[in-house]
Formats: sequence, C-alpha cells, structure tokens
Amino acid sequence: MIENRLQMGLFSIIAVMIIWHLFYQRAFGSELDSAQTSQRPCNNCEVKIVESSEFDYESHAYYSSLLRLALSKTDDPLKPTSIVESSGHLVQERVLRQLNQEGEIDVFWTVTSKLREQQAIPVRVPLLNGVMGYHALLIHSSALGDFRNIRNAQDLKRLVAGQGHDWPDIKILEHNGFTALGTSNYDAIIELLRAGRIDYFPRALHEAVIEAESLNDPDIIIAPSVLLHYPSYVFFFVSKSKPELALRIERGLNIARQDGSFAALFEKYINFSDVKKALKLSERTVFKLDNPHLSKATLDAAPADSLSTLLQ
Repeated sequence: MIENRLQMGLFSIIAVMIIWHLFYQRAFGSELDSAQTSQRPCNNCEVKIVESSEFDYESHAYYSSLLRLALSKTDDPLKPTSIVESSGHLVQERVLRQLNQEGEIDVFWTVTSKLREQQAIPVRVPLLNGVMGYHALLIHSSALGDFRNIRNAQDLKRLVAGQGHDWPDIKILEHNGFTALGTSNYDAIIELLRAGRIDYFPRALHEAVIEAESLNDPDIIIAPSVLLHYPSYVFFFVSKSKPELALRIERGLNIARQDGSFAALFEKYINFSDVKKALKLSERTVFKLDNPHLSKATLDAAPADSLSTLLQ
C-alpha cells in the first residue's frame, strides 16, 4: 500500500514538472519568437524598382522621386525605406511578370489597363494629373505637308502610327480603326520614324515636347494642329505579394496631394506652362478615341480628363 502511494506521488510530481515545462515553453518561447521577429528587417524597408535608361528623358527621375515622396510620408524613422534599382532593361510586359517573382521588382509605373490590373496591384492615384490622356504626334519633317492637310480622324487613319508592341496604346489605336505598327522599344520606334516606315508616333503632351528637343534631330518634329485624346492613366503597380506596400504608397500619395508636395514635384519635372506654350494647345483639333481597356474600378477612381482644366 505504501509502495503504491509512493509511486502515485512520484507520477504526480513528474506530471506537474511536464505541465510546467510546456507552460514555460509556450509563454517564454512566444516572447522569444516575438523578439526575433521584431529584429527581422521589415518588408517595406527596401523597395526594388527598374533601372533608368538613356531614353527615359527624366521620366524615371520623376516617378522614382514621386515614389520616394510617397514612402517618406509614411516612413518609420527607425527603419527608413531605401529604393534600389534592379539591373537590366526590360520591356513592360516582362517587368509586370517580374513584379510577382520573389526578389525581382516590387514597384513599377506604367499606363494602366484591365489586363495589367490583373497582373499586379494597381495604386489608383493618377501620377500625371490628366496629361497622359492627350497625345501630340512626333513626325518626320518630310511628312509635314501631309499633316497640315489632316481635317478629321479618317485622314489620320490612312497613316501608320508607331507604338510599343506591349503598350496598351497600340490596342486602343487598333480598336478605334487606326493602323499601328508595334515594336520592342522606344529607340526602335524612333528609327522607324526616321526611315519612313511609320508616319507618326503619339506621345503624351509633355513627352512630345521633351523628346522633340532631346532627340536633337531637326527631322523629328511635332505635328501641327491635331491631338489625340483617350482616357489614360499612369499608376504605380505593386507586387501581389506586397499588398501592405500598395496601401502605404496610396496613403503617401494622397497625403502628398493634400499638402502640396505632389504638385510641387510635378511642376519641378513637368513644367506644363512650357508645354502649353510650345504646343499652342488652344489652337489644336482634338480627335477623341474610345479606350475599352480601363477597368470599372479605375474609371470610378480616376478623375475625368479635361483639356480646359489642363489649359488653366
């Protein structure tokens, strides 16, 4: 009887020791895990973007500065965010694919479309204040006479536009009955224009002015009298694996809009007063096109483009 009581007492002591050990592991192990987690680098402390190229004409500087501004509005002073450029120049569709590959690219800026909004997370804050919807035409000086005689969209449809083969713009032009030749990158389109294989290259208003000057080629000029217009917006796109980063960028952009720093940065890189003066916008005929490639969410979120607003 005494021996049985001793065995039962021993079993009770061992059971208490096991229970205490499990409790200690759970309580203090969780605390240790939490401490280790807090020491890991945060997901948003380093944001990877594409590298600049010689043909971006400061657009990379503008968008990367705007991203940096948005991140600064929500930055943790103890863990400041740095922006790191990837290596290698990629076409737009490949960049969008790489957004969802771990360790490649976190954020990219490009014209939005339904397809692109399925490939990555769109931050639906227009980055160009409505300018992207209006396009002037880069042409070869030898075609100046043809463009002076354009009276309507049908006249323009007889000519051939140049576009990137993976840009939403080429599908928009084709949807509206225009003829477009797609190629891999910007410099190839300019060479096609020089060689007379295309007749014009639609560019956003500020792009046309900057590029006509920067190309330093007297044969590449801006067509007189006409503009193309279709709703079009440049958004930041974020990897699907980083929804918290997308929300942070959106919050930062909205703060920057409210405090005026967004507008100040836009004016620093895109002097729209000079654009209006160079293009004489009020004297141009606007051919309006349909853009069927915008999602309902984007149409609901983005402001309506208005040339009268741009002229103010």
